[in-house]
Amino acid sequence: MIAGNRWIARLGWCLALFALVTVPAVADDVVLNGADLWQTASAGSTFTSFGDDPLPAGFFCAGSPAYDGKINLRGEPLVTKPAGVLGGADTIVQRLDDTTFDIDGNASTRIQLLALSLVGEETIDVGCDQAFDVSVSLAGEQPMTEMTITRLNEAGGTYVAPLALDVRMTFSPAGEGDLASVEITRHVDLLPGTHSYWRDTDLVGTDKEGNPVQVDTDGDGVADTAMPNESNFRTGIALTGIAGPGACQPGYCPYESCHCNPDSDDPFEEGVCDDDHEHCTWTCVPAELLPGPVSCVSIEL
Repeated sequence: MIAGNRWIARLGWCLALFALVTVPAVADDVVLNGADLWQTASAGSTFTSFGDDPLPAGFFCAGSPAYDGKINLRGEPLVTKPAGVLGGADTIVQRLDDTTFDIDGNASTRIQLLALSLVGEETIDVGCDQAFDVSVSLAGEQPMTEMTITRLNEAGGTYVAPLALDVRMTFSPAGEGDLASVEITRHVDLLPGTHSYWRDTDLVGTDKEGNPVQVDTDGDGVADTAMPNESNFRTGIALTGIAGPGACQPGYCPYESCHCNPDSDDPFEEGVCDDDHEHCTWTCVPAELLPGPVSCVSIEL
């Protein structure tokens, strides 16, 4: 009986050790909900056009012609509290769900725009006595789309994430004059971005004292919404404190990730967007995720 009890005890220990070895590391299998920071690439790579849907005559001032122009946009850093804590980020996409990788290394989550801050690269001539400045922010509760995430290795992997957003475009008279600001809202659908890589890391959701970072989500210049909690998943740019705002860590490659409009022939090829909408943002990609030998240095974007 004593020997039998010892055998049972040993068997119990073996089973316990086997269970510890075979239980997967939950932290590696689960992507926590959170938010990803983006910094818009300018110099003509981000734009919107009114070519297919012109603003009506008289929209800007009495006698102004219909406007069918193309507006090049750049990012304006989001207003935050504490100020400047998100560096040069001008766009935030929120992942709404915790999600678990399946046996093939795939997972999915709902995503939604949390904040957006863009401005025109230059004033636009609309046929009035004054030119107009342009700013773009989110308009109300945002649509949701689905992000599909694939793990390639321990460093991270790829994802597919079409975007849908409702934006407010505000046109403000530049300089002195009697004209008033005018605005419109537009719905924009964007196909998945090129170079869509993600990496395992932490996203700072609190300040140095542990208080949630507040961010302006409606473009009124007031930080009004707390950032989501920290996550083990990140796309987009790095935060300040690495090599300056919008920089990549050593061993990470800076790329532009471009979302095209729904009429694009192939969202994963460069240069195929038509002249409707395009939004390009900087992203930092771990070199080990990229095919072939890659050498990257830390640079400021």
